[in-house]
Parts: sequence; structure tokens; C-alpha cells
Amino acid sequence: MHYSQPAFYQSYTCPLILCCSSDPPSDRHDQLYHCDFCMSNVKEPWNNGLTGTVKSINLPSEYRKKFTSVLYCRGVLFFSYVEVKDQVQKHKFFVYYIHAATFVRLPSRSTMTNESKLAFGFGFHPRTNEYKVVRIVEQELPMGLEQEQHIEVFTLGKQPMWMINRKNPFLLRMQHYAASFNGALHWLGQDKQNGSTIIVSFDLESEEFQQIPTPDNCDKSGLDRQDCHVVVLGGCLCVVDYDEFDRIDIWSMKIYGAKESWIKEYTVEPLDDSMAVYKIRIRDLRDVPPCHSFRAVSLVDDM
Repeated sequence: MHYSQPAFYQSYTCPLILCCSSDPPSDRHDQLYHCDFCMSNVKEPWNNGLTGTVKSINLPSEYRKKFTSVLYCRGVLFFSYVEVKDQVQKHKFFVYYIHAATFVRLPSRSTMTNESKLAFGFGFHPRTNEYKVVRIVEQELPMGLEQEQHIEVFTLGKQPMWMINRKNPFLLRMQHYAASFNGALHWLGQDKQNGSTIIVSFDLESEEFQQIPTPDNCDKSGLDRQDCHVVVLGGCLCVVDYDEFDRIDIWSMKIYGAKESWIKEYTVEPLDDSMAVYKIRIRDLRDVPPCHSFRAVSLVDDM
């Protein structure tokens, strides 16, 4: 999907993958849905809102799980879940190639000692034509010791095991996803030297971490907020910041890697009626079971 200015009004369709989870303590497996939303009034979308159709993505029984992570990249879905057998907990993974309707299991990983947080990134590098999964494990350490993160990388279709990466000079923010753009994954993170909040990239070809310049005029306290995220919008790397008053600022990097190209592209006020429409319309779609919680896996640009 290609956006032109302003992207908010020009997006006629908005394909989306949703993950539907039954609320605890139910152990019912998660269900995936592919949704197509259309604006019925492009100039004034808040008048008629969005209409949409929902189709189930039916996984074979052996792949129906309570997922801890579901990520999407260029026609491929990555899944992780936890399985306990003989009192041993293991993290298990598989990928689903949507167009080929085929599944591939990845090697499982045992839970680390003092494992406290787990996060993933999933991306594609156009030059190498490779998909890679990055697994980040954070361990609890005694007070006074530096926080420790373990980075593992798996290349789909190439290597039979997870490879340990020990070259990360930064601390990554443990969020549910990483922004995949320009052959790299992106997170907010922390410089270990001075403690400042930065944008960190992981090149999927060289498998090296680098720092991406942040906007000069962006509120630095905003970058520190947990509701601040790095995302991809309109073909640009963006920072989305929700402030304490529920206002949303969206910064776009118009030329990748160029600090001077950052601009504040949008500010969405909390009482913007159009935003209220987008938040509630998912509940209005038919064929979706009630009393479940939803999370958006991805906007899909190539289904």
C-alpha cells in the first residue's frame, strides 16, 4: 500500500491481521482474522466511518495455540508460544507462508535462568532475500548489576539453529514488535554509556546494531515514555508519541538515516472525532466472537 499526502485521507483500503484471544483463565487457542476495511467517505471518514469484512485464518489443529507473539512480514507470519512438558517449559516457534499455505517449525528454546522478559523482531532484507527472526531475552539480575539482554538470530531456510549475537552495545526496549524497514529492524533503546533514549537499528544483512538519529525538536521525555513507539508509516520510519494528555505526535524521517529530515507530520488531539471512529469500528464487524480481547498483528501491504 503506497500513501500520498495526507495519508490519513488517501488510504481507501486498510488490510489488517487481528489476533483474537480468549480472556484468562481460559486456555482456548487464539484465532486469527484477516480484515479488509474501506472508507465509505474518503473526504469525511468520520461521517460514515469504516466498513469491513472479516475472514478467519484457519490453522491446522497442531498449530492452534495461545500465542505469546504473532508478527507479520511480506506474506509470512511468525508465531511463538510456550509449551510445558514434564515440568520443563520451552519456547516454540513456527512460520506460516500465507500465499503457499505452508508451515515451517523453528528450533525450540529452553527458558533461561531468571528470564524476565522476551521480545521478538521479524524482518526481511531485499538484497539477501532472507527473512530473519531476532529473539531478545532479558534476565533479572541482582540489584546494582548492569541489565543483561541476550540476542539470538534465526535465518529462515538457511541455518538449523539460533545463532547467538553478542555485538549489541545498547539496551533494547522490550516491546511486542520491532519496526521492519530498509532491511533493518528498529526499536527504541538506551545508550549504555549515558543512559539516553535512542533509536536502535539491527541490519538484517550484517547483523550489526547501529544508532539512528532522533528528531532534534522531539520532546526527549516523550521518547522515554512507554507509549512511545517506532513504526513504519507512509513509507517512512516514524516515532509515535502518546503524551500524558492522550495527544499523539507523529514524527517522520523523510530520508532514512538523515537527522535533518525528521519532521513532525501529524498531531492528533484527544477529542478528534475521527480517531474515535477508528477505535470502535472493529467491535462493529460481524463474524467475530464476543468477549475476547483483540490485538492488531500488522497492517498488510501485500496480501
